Amino acid sequence: MEPDHERNPAAGFQWLALATHAHRERAAEENLRRQGYATYCPMIQKSVRHARKTQLVLRPLFPGYLFAGVAPDASWKSMHSTIGVRRVISNGEHPCILGNDFIAALRARELGGVIVKPVQPYQIGQQVRLTSGAFDGLVATIIEVDEEKRLVLLLELLNQSVRVHTGINAVRELSANG
Repeated sequence: MEPDHERNPAAGFQWLALATHAHRERAAEENLRRQGYATYCPMIQKSVRHARKTQLVLRPLFPGYLFAGVAPDASWKSMHSTIGVRRVISNGEHPCILGNDFIAALRARELGGVIVKPVQPYQIGQQVRLTSGAFDGLVATIIEVDEEKRLVLLLELLNQSVRVHTGINAVRELSANG
């Protein structure tokens, strides 16, 4: 029979947040597992551009951090000296314990081991109405949506096309009647 934490990785553990050395999440995770701790480092896919090529790579959702599960009666002090770990996030001398529901909610958003981003509310080519700023009330067409939820809009103003950069909260969908 498989261990309980293999079927339900959040079961029976207290989850701690650990700060890792820069870009050392994987090394810290590997060394913690060798010591018998359960680990979780949620990953997302990011598009990275290098030498005129764009490729999808896996990156930590929380760069510089990972989660470690310890049994309620187990010691966590050895985590401080684990290669790759900078420190255990704590409040004074006591580690900050995360709820199992937090880890379970992150895992529920995974698809194939990768956290899936929520569906974008706006699509390229869609027309929207600006709701704030100097162009409040004008209609524009979305020409770009980036990862930070910023929009690039094409706006017809004084018989010219103008590119406008704005946040996703500064626009709304056009209703059926405009």
